[in-house]
Amino acid sequence: MGHATTTTTNSPFPGFTKISDQIYIHHNDSTTTDRVDHDDSHPDKIIIFGWGDGRPKNVSKYIEGYRALYPRATIIAVLATTFKAAYQPLFERTQGMMPVIDAAFSEKHPQQKQPPRVLLHAMSNAGGINLASTLNAHLARHGVPLPHRVMVLDSVPGGVVFHQQVGRWSRAMAIGMRRSLPQWVPQVMLQAVFYVFLWMHKFWEFVLRRHHAGAWSREAVNRHEMVPVPPPAAKGSTIAGEYHHSRRLYLYSKEDDIIGWEDIEEHAEHASKLGYHADTELFEGSGHVDHMRHHPQQYWGSIERAWRKAHTAV
Repeated sequence: MGHATTTTTNSPFPGFTKISDQIYIHHNDSTTTDRVDHDDSHPDKIIIFGWGDGRPKNVSKYIEGYRALYPRATIIAVLATTFKAAYQPLFERTQGMMPVIDAAFSEKHPQQKQPPRVLLHAMSNAGGINLASTLNAHLARHGVPLPHRVMVLDSVPGGVVFHQQVGRWSRAMAIGMRRSLPQWVPQVMLQAVFYVFLWMHKFWEFVLRRHHAGAWSREAVNRHEMVPVPPPAAKGSTIAGEYHHSRRLYLYSKEDDIIGWEDIEEHAEHASKLGYHADTELFEGSGHVDHMRHHPQQYWGSIERAWRKAHTAV
């Protein structure tokens, strides 16, 4: 059930231990933190799902921000590749996230008296796909939803109407691949190649009757068996009360050229109608997964507020 770990020298994140090709963990050190940090109102586990083909040095900025806010939290960083997130079948995506479950949650039944205080943070569609796959992995491993207090959705989820989104998706894939190719390869050519590839893959999914990973993940976070709704919508549920006090926070901008702001607002509105506590934070002038860099105070302030609201409810 467990997964062997490797030394920290194999990790692109200082102080983190590599537990799979894309998953890294940093355990808190209770001997070096101040007494004021021993606050059970803070998260004790933070799971960060990076965007597609995001470089570790960029994802590290978010790790640094969380370590400044919540220094005693165990942090798990999940890197993403666009192809693996989008084109693996659900079973493989779920199995790929099992190390997160084994690292973050004990083998004991998770419906214990005091579930861990978990904050989930997903960025872009690839991060959202890995987040949803992790929810599915916990359900498969333990038979109950993954307990968490806050789910942060940064520049995600996108839309699901294929002909409306294929241009954005091909652009995102071209940007991600561009860094690993010679400089003389034009991005517009890459985008054209991926545009054709996406249409071909769409036809193949139609033939196989396979659900697109992005569309599946967008729906999964609104499924009650994956993420229980808060009371009173949860009336009559057999799931423990802790599961029902989670909040979600959507971080987005109208200048994002990869994920449409209308799609995010639509998802947040739908989540609210289903009974979830959904907060939105709109940023001015920042692009895709770029809100923290341009507006750090607003960014981390909105996450702190969401966490305080969730903790107060519990």
